[in-house]
Amino acid sequence: MIVSHTHRYIFIKSLKTAGTSVEAALSAHCQGADIVTELGDYRFNRDEAGNWVHHAMNSTGFEQHDDARTIKGKLPAEVWEGYLKFSIARNPWDRTVSLFFWEKKRKPDSTANKGWLARLGLGRSEQDRLKEEFRRFVFSDTWENNDRFYALDGRLCVERVLRYERLEEDLQQLCSDLGLPPLQLPRLKAGIRKQGLHYSALYDADTIDAVAERHQFDIRQFGYTFEHAAS
Repeated sequence: MIVSHTHRYIFIKSLKTAGTSVEAALSAHCQGADIVTELGDYRFNRDEAGNWVHHAMNSTGFEQHDDARTIKGKLPAEVWEGYLKFSIARNPWDRTVSLFFWEKKRKPDSTANKGWLARLGLGRSEQDRLKEEFRRFVFSDTWENNDRFYALDGRLCVERVLRYERLEEDLQQLCSDLGLPPLQLPRLKAGIRKQGLHYSALYDADTIDAVAERHQFDIRQFGYTFEHAAS
C-alpha cells in the first residue's frame, strides 16, 4: 500500500494481483513523507537477480493490505478526496486458483505442493485429487474477494482500476498520467503456480458458479467471464 504525497496518489493493494511487484516498482520513486508499507516476508523484497527492489518508508500505522475503508479513515479528508486512488483487479476464476496455490504452498501434505506442477503430465487420479482439494477450498470460508480494496458500500471508490491481464500497459498509462517514468515490474512472489497451467483445469460447473457468486461485483463492474484454455 502506498500514499505518495510527492505524486498525489494512493495505491490500495489487493490480493493476488501482482500488487507487491507494482508496489516495489512505484516505491523506487517515493521519497520524503511518502508512505510505503513494509512486506511481511522480507524474502520478497528482492527480484530474480537478487536486487533489493522494495523500499518501505514512513509506514507506521499502515498495513500492506489495508482496505479502502481503513485507509480512508487513517488519512485526512483532503488527501483521500484529492489524490488519485487506484487498485488492481484480476479475473476472479484465475485469481482464486492463484490464491489456492498461495495458501497451500507452505503445507507439506498438500496435493498442490507435491511437485506435479513442474511436470503437467499428471495421471488422472492425481489431477482428480487436486481438483477435489481445490473444490474444498472454494466452498470453504477461508478466502474472500477483493471488493473491499476498491469498493465502498457496493460502489467503486477509486478513480482507476488496473487490470492484471494487461498490467504492463495499464501501469505505464498510469505512470504517464502521474508524471512518473515508465516502470519495469520485478517478478515478486512468482513461481508458486506453473505458468503452463490454465486456471480452467481445476474447475467444474459447481466451482465456476461458486466463484462467480462470491465475485459478483468484479463480474458486473469489469465484465469478467470464465474462459477455457485454448485448444
